[in-house]
Amino acid sequence: MLLNKIPVLDKGYVALIDSCNTTQKLRDIGEEFFGGTYPTSLEELGSLTVVIKCPLFVQLNMSKYNFKVINTILFEGATIEAFCPNPGEIGARERSTCEDISTDIARTTDALLINHKAYVADGANNFISQILTPINIYTTLIVQGSYTEWCKFAYQRPSPFPKPIEAYTIALQQIITAEWK
Repeated sequence: MLLNKIPVLDKGYVALIDSCNTTQKLRDIGEEFFGGTYPTSLEELGSLTVVIKCPLFVQLNMSKYNFKVINTILFEGATIEAFCPNPGEIGARERSTCEDISTDIARTTDALLINHKAYVADGANNFISQILTPINIYTTLIVQGSYTEWCKFAYQRPSPFPKPIEAYTIALQQIITAEWK
């Protein structure tokens, strides 16, 4: 399957798999059944299915919405990747502090990922070996939801809004805008 991936963060992406009942279809339904206009309740007929490669913290944020989520399988020998913010994304006042924090996050993530492999090698079962898995590791999801639910996710704005999650909402806004003009 050829996907048009929108890059997000350092290793993530969002890609449209399929959309249903986009703007033109809803207009056609409105023309035929509602005399040229359509009630906003018809928007519930629109849906979107995307594949998202995102850190676990983005998946946790998405769990607040009414999506159907299918986790993909990490194949044997596949590299586990993690989001590690660069110094420019840290937001501390001094550049040297940002660099130190970025380096520390990368080292801590590497150590936690090594622990998983070591625990398995020592005989721990796979579930127990993953209890220290960092929340910044990437996971790939197939996500389906209604147009309305996608809009709730893509246009959420709690204050302050975490920039890494906002990056995914911006990518999804691009897809929504392209599919529902």
